[in-house]
Amino acid sequence: MKINRNDFYRAVSLAAVFWTTVSMSAYTPHETGSRTTASGVKAKEGYTCAANFVPLGSVIIFEGHKYVVQDRMNPNYNRHVDIFMESHKKALQFGRKEAKVQVITADDKHVKLPKDNKTTKKDNKEIKQKEAKKEHQQHTQAKETKTQAPVNTPHPNSPAAAPVLKPQAKP
Repeated sequence: MKINRNDFYRAVSLAAVFWTTVSMSAYTPHETGSRTTASGVKAKEGYTCAANFVPLGSVIIFEGHKYVVQDRMNPNYNRHVDIFMESHKKALQFGRKEAKVQVITADDKHVKLPKDNKTTKKDNKEIKQKEAKKEHQQHTQAKETKTQAPVNTPHPNSPAAAPVLKPQAKP
């Protein structure tokens, strides 16, 4: 019985937490032409990585740093992890290496993955600005409805008003 290596790695990747040796390199938006990942989010340096042998959302820990698998690569790369970097120079310095990494897959229900709930000051400021703008719009709408003249609409049970005829020009 011959076992497909890709199927084997996919089956192993569902084991929740495991250590494996992979080939590692770095990629930049310069190479891909975009910052949008296969999962649909924008890639972030120090957070995003690409790998084909685990499900999207899995965590790969390399040298104590956590990277989330948010992107995919060419299907020919099987046991390879690409780390996203903004700078082409940094990516070249990182180079290509063999590394032992810890993998935590997102598919296992009993494994609690750490969530990043970090909000920056900029995010808080944007939220406050949006709330203030919404309140201002509600306030101005309420003001406009109070100052508008009531519209004379006939009561549904009252007879309809007769149409007004315009005089015609003499021939």
